[in-house]
Amino acid sequence: MKKMSNKVLLLALGLTVGGFGSAMAQQQGAGGDGIWSLQEAVEYAKANNLNVRQSSLNRDLDRADLNQSRAARLPSINASGNYSFNTGSFQDPVSFNLQTQNARTSNVSINASLPLFSGFQQVNQIKQNSLNLEASEQEYLSAQNDITIQIVTAYLNILFANEQMRVSDLQRNLTNQQLSRTRVLFKAGSLAENSVLDLESQLATDELNHITAQNQRDISRLTLMQLLNIPTNQEFQVEIPNIPEPDENPVIVDGSQVYDVALQTLPAIRATELRLRSAETGLSVARGAYYPRLSLFAGAGSRYASTSRRLVDIERVVNGRVPQTVYLNETGNASQTLWFENVETRRIDEHYGMFRQWDDNLNTQAGVSLQIPILNSLQVRTNVQRAKLQQQNAQLNADIAKNNLRQTIEQAYVDALAAQRRYAAARQQVTASEKNFRNAELRLQGGVINTVDFNVIANTYRSAQSSLIQAKYEYTFKLKVLDFYQGKDLSF
Repeated sequence: MKKMSNKVLLLALGLTVGGFGSAMAQQQGAGGDGIWSLQEAVEYAKANNLNVRQSSLNRDLDRADLNQSRAARLPSINASGNYSFNTGSFQDPVSFNLQTQNARTSNVSINASLPLFSGFQQVNQIKQNSLNLEASEQEYLSAQNDITIQIVTAYLNILFANEQMRVSDLQRNLTNQQLSRTRVLFKAGSLAENSVLDLESQLATDELNHITAQNQRDISRLTLMQLLNIPTNQEFQVEIPNIPEPDENPVIVDGSQVYDVALQTLPAIRATELRLRSAETGLSVARGAYYPRLSLFAGAGSRYASTSRRLVDIERVVNGRVPQTVYLNETGNASQTLWFENVETRRIDEHYGMFRQWDDNLNTQAGVSLQIPILNSLQVRTNVQRAKLQQQNAQLNADIAKNNLRQTIEQAYVDALAAQRRYAAARQQVTASEKNFRNAELRLQGGVINTVDFNVIANTYRSAQSSLIQAKYEYTFKLKVLDFYQGKDLSF
């Protein structure tokens, strides 16, 4: 799990805002007014963001791998056949004689095998794929969390920029009002021209601050629309929630307790643990290749050749008589010539059809196969070494994720305390600087101070307001981050 930056931590609000509305929002927003709420934006991104959808596909791929590993325990049955036309010399597949003529031949077969033992590789492979599927499920949830963080970051950047725009607009109006009064006094001869020029310069600065906040709002709005995968639209608006003012009470939360809860609830941590268990099982799969393999097999086949003829009968033909000398004693001194019939046998056959040959030439087989690995170019040993390294890498990934989580929670806790202190100090500063600013307005109108001194006091007041807003948002967001890691409801 990647360590989140301070900005993400600052703006990571409401990953699981309670009471989500509709499941699918249209590009114009789920509401009839076309305004996107945070809940609608998060739900829409979870269903339509490309990274989340890709994570869902990875999960489906792991599910297919699991189903295939389970199916590997079933028998394997395959059939094959061929039909060919031969010219010239070839071996007759039926008689196995060498033939020199045109002929048609065919072979058909069906074979089946059933694994009985393979070093427990099949069992361990099913277990590993099951763990991979569980890890993919957690990674899918983690991808939803990641996109939610990005959505909330862009959403609340819009809110922050809107708040800055409101303050800058107020400051611009105050400066403009003061400039109008100063111009009247200048025309009446009560003030010098430099007082008008100083306020005009300040008004230009206020205008620049307003435009800067507006640009930041537009950039954040564009980022949000891109995360939602919708076309840019100038009419795109977000709902403005009511964010309460921060409490002055210190943050009552133990960082170690938050870490313990996060270890049990965060999908990203759960995914790394499952990947580690999967790597450990993968080592057992690799070691299983050292064992012999035992399987059953069976098959049947037949063949056909157009050169084969079916024997019907054998004809006996007498072609006259032929003489043959017969010796009457052992010395051969006495002999006698006898006449015997010259008998010739002739083969009588007929056309031998393909299906008839397939039936007559049918053969079957069944048996047990045993394979004992002896030496296979050290492939098994290398695979075992690779599995060990993968296990170590998975362990490191799990340790890194937990370490980053601990550091993130510690940083969020410290930042929340610091933001709480800054907010309390900034609120006092705003109260004091506002009184000074109001007093400076009266003194400027009475000619007691010049515009340079007035602008210094006004800028101090503006800076205090900006610090107050930033501390308010940062404090609230840090607390929400800690609530997120504890699995709490993050609604406002």
